Amino acid sequence: MTNKKCLLIIPNKFYSFHKLIKQGLEAKGYTVTTANDEYPSNTIGKIIGKLQLPLVFSLTYNYFVKHFLYNQHYHLTIIVKGRGMSNKLLDQIKLQSDTVIGYNWDSFKYNEGPLKWYKNVTKYYTFDFDDACNYSLPVLELFSSLPPSSEPKVVKYAVSGLFRNHSKRLEYLDKVLNSIKTSSAFIYIYEQNALTFTSNFIKNPVLYLKYWKHIHFKPLQYSKYLEALRLSEFTIDYAHPDQSGITMRCYESISMNTKIITNNLSIAKSPYFKDFNSIVFPLQGNPAQLVSRYNDYKAKPLKASYRSISDFINELISVEQIREMVA
Repeated sequence: MTNKKCLLIIPNKFYSFHKLIKQGLEAKGYTVTTANDEYPSNTIGKIIGKLQLPLVFSLTYNYFVKHFLYNQHYHLTIIVKGRGMSNKLLDQIKLQSDTVIGYNWDSFKYNEGPLKWYKNVTKYYTFDFDDACNYSLPVLELFSSLPPSSEPKVVKYAVSGLFRNHSKRLEYLDKVLNSIKTSSAFIYIYEQNALTFTSNFIKNPVLYLKYWKHIHFKPLQYSKYLEALRLSEFTIDYAHPDQSGITMRCYESISMNTKIITNNLSIAKSPYFKDFNSIVFPLQGNPAQLVSRYNDYKAKPLKASYRSISDFINELISVEQIREMVA
């Protein structure tokens, strides 16, 4: 496939996710133009996009028509998340794109914007297992941005907890650590801003003070995050209560032969998380059962199927590939 033009509409502030998807599409032969999924592409845009104020739809429509759609034709348009999208904009994009694919890496509870337009695309996918069931949508799992590890596993930490603080993550971390009782742990808790700090402290001041030395107002450098993950026997994954999709952290963990302790019951629905690579432990679960499985899993080698960005892209654009075959 050569000289195929793709318009990739995706949040440009979510780590390096947009770069990974763009690179994956370019590896398939597409020339990719990247656009943010809401405009203006700044704090104001984020606020009106999150609140789904009508202004975001008109501003995003006008920006797209002027900067991305005028006198253009695309073989493929991919919309990831899409908080600023509207049916009016989708109708215009469909006039200028052969295939339009939507994807939600959030749940509809967390990102309700696509509920207004997800039926107005060629194909729509979700990473959330509950939404897939409730809205009759295909699940498209995420991926690891890392190559599979070929090095012998070196363990420095029995467990790592690397996360942005929200919901009951701090409580879950504390319960896991109290259960397995290890002195070898790497903990890095990122507090996003003063507002989240105040809110989280009020919710659980005792735990906040207990883990104060592990709380930071700058995110952990990606290279250090990967190093801590690689050197961990287990890592803790606490899924957002409004989501049932599997995070990239989990795919990256098993690609580095690191096992997972998670509260996400839906992880068992994935073929990638079986055979001693993940322990499901609900927040209200029995600590004795966690300890038993933790000790059992420590004694056995991790088994995992690696899921790459190429696997993800192949599934994402499968409808476009079918269209080309029958054209």
